[in-house]
Amino acid sequence: MQDDDGLVKVRVMDEFDDLESELATDEEEIRVDSSDVRTEASEIAIRAIRQGAEIGGELPVVRKIAIMLIMAGSLLGLLFGVLLISADPSDLLSNPTGIAEGEAVVAGLLVNEITEEGDGGEYLEGIEVKLLDEQENLITRTFTDQNGRFIFDEQTRQTRIVEVRTDGNITEQRILIPGEVTQITITMRGGSGTNKVDLRMDSTLQDSVDVGTAVAVFTVLTAAIGFGAAMEALRGHSYRRTQWLSGIALFSRGGVFIGPGLILAGMALNRIARRQFEDWTEREE
Repeated sequence: MQDDDGLVKVRVMDEFDDLESELATDEEEIRVDSSDVRTEASEIAIRAIRQGAEIGGELPVVRKIAIMLIMAGSLLGLLFGVLLISADPSDLLSNPTGIAEGEAVVAGLLVNEITEEGDGGEYLEGIEVKLLDEQENLITRTFTDQNGRFIFDEQTRQTRIVEVRTDGNITEQRILIPGEVTQITITMRGGSGTNKVDLRMDSTLQDSVDVGTAVAVFTVLTAAIGFGAAMEALRGHSYRRTQWLSGIALFSRGGVFIGPGLILAGMALNRIARRQFEDWTEREE
């Protein structure tokens, strides 16, 4: 800072020397001692550089714009965070595929087991297929067509069991949620007992909702820190603290990249105006 002040003083002195040399060409001009004027002019120039251009005695222009940019970026982050928190995840959890109740179908194909001799593999026609609820109570039944196909229309999205019983074969059960599986194939094998296969998909929606909520809270907190950075810039006490707080506020992600872009622009302007902060001035002095 002292080196800059010296450069300003040298520049002012050079200007006065040039002016005096011009006056010296005319012998009739009155000569005056400009040493006091030089000193005063140097001090005024130094103060102007340190304080920056001011409007109406208020904040310097550059710092004022920086504060507005940081606040605007933080406000965007706050709005996006509040929207994320206020979103109701119950709709998504109750119907993750977006299929309306009453519109899901359960469809499948029934075939015979292929034996070691190469026999079997035929489509089974006219076989009774039952649709049960989770407690294995009968909801409805149907029969396979000539191509071994069956279908249950307009089923609600709740746990259902497709059951096929035939003489001399293992009873086959498929546990599913209508809409999650578009087509099931059941192979009838000789034997006794019941073969249960759970086709329900492991849902990670609750984990996704939890992560989304945590991100929303983090967004709001970092946006609040951004407002703190703007207030620190307004006070003008600590340049480093202002930049650190602004850097944290970048994670508020308002408008994906718009909010962080505004905050980053404010940080750049703060760097230009860093000599207007008390800690920076004291360090240089």
